[in-house]
Amino acid sequence: MNFFSNESFECIQAFENSNLIPFMSLKLPVYTKLVKAFYSNLEIQDTLISEVYGIKMVIDQSLFYDLTQLSSEAVPFEGTLNDD
Repeated sequence: MNFFSNESFECIQAFENSNLIPFMSLKLPVYTKLVKAFYSNLEIQDTLISEVYGIKMVIDQSLFYDLTQLSSEAVPFEGTLNDD
C-alpha cells in the first residue's frame, strides 16, 4: 500500500472508502503456477468456476465475501470520474 501512497495515486482514497486496505495488504504466500492455472481455466457465470490439477472449484458470492473478508454491502462512491 505504500506504493500507492508514495506515488500519490488518487485511488488510495477509494480503497480506503471501500475498506479494501486490509485485503490488499495481506502478506501470504503466492503460488504463481496455481494462480495462473486458476485464471486460465476460469469461467465466470453466476459463480466463478475453475479447475486446477483436476480439482473443480466453485466460488459463489457468499464464499467470495468469506474468503476476501469484504463486505457485501454497497459503499457509496465518493470522488470524481474523468472522461479523459
